Amino acid sequence: MRFHIILTAALALAGTASAQEHPPHAQAWTYGGATGPERWSELEPANAACATGQQESPIDLTGAITADLGVLDIDWSPMPAAARDTGHAIQLDAPEGSTMAVGGQTYRLLQFHVHQPAEHLLDGRRFPLEIHFVHAGPDGVLGVLGVFAGVGATSAPLQAVIDSLGAPTAGPALDPNGLLPAGRDFFRYEGSLTTPPCSETVDWVVLSAPITVSQDQVDAFERLHPGNTRPMQPLHRRFLLRSGH
Repeated sequence: MRFHIILTAALALAGTASAQEHPPHAQAWTYGGATGPERWSELEPANAACATGQQESPIDLTGAITADLGVLDIDWSPMPAAARDTGHAIQLDAPEGSTMAVGGQTYRLLQFHVHQPAEHLLDGRRFPLEIHFVHAGPDGVLGVLGVFAGVGATSAPLQAVIDSLGAPTAGPALDPNGLLPAGRDFFRYEGSLTTPPCSETVDWVVLSAPITVSQDQVDAFERLHPGNTRPMQPLHRRFLLRSGH
């Protein structure tokens, strides 16, 4: 039931909430023009949810219900720095063994990739970057952890991703935990892939605190994939939860 039990508990407290995020597709899609987000649903029948879905992502993370969502347990192991360009984002695939657990469910890390600028908004604010850590859960459900990045100090792990792109061999081990902020407050909601076919099979966890990256690092992703960001989607009748007591 994904986290419906958590939603029920949250409402009481409030007084009243495929195996990759970016699977391959036969029909080309882009972030602009005739094959951009406004036309994704027309590219093939499987993309119908891109236009008609009621639980689409990304959203503006605002007006959340504060609830006790339990502990977010991230258990990631170092991995070789071997980034690749999928044609839509810069991505690093994860070997077996790394997991995320939240709400009584454990998800297995598959990959992480970068969006420039961020896809989700935080109270109307858009960060320069957003990293999506895509995990596989049971019955085809995905658990995606979103991490915002603002401009500040250079991120050594993110630089390792940039430096490994197109390299003939994998770089030294990269610790993905270095791409997490110190704080673990987070939002949760039921949503979708942010790319075709926009399947509504994603348990979203988005950390409220950002990490920092340098302006040069932001510029590097802007040169590689500028604007690989889906427009905001309406919340509709969903509940947006925020961890807290």
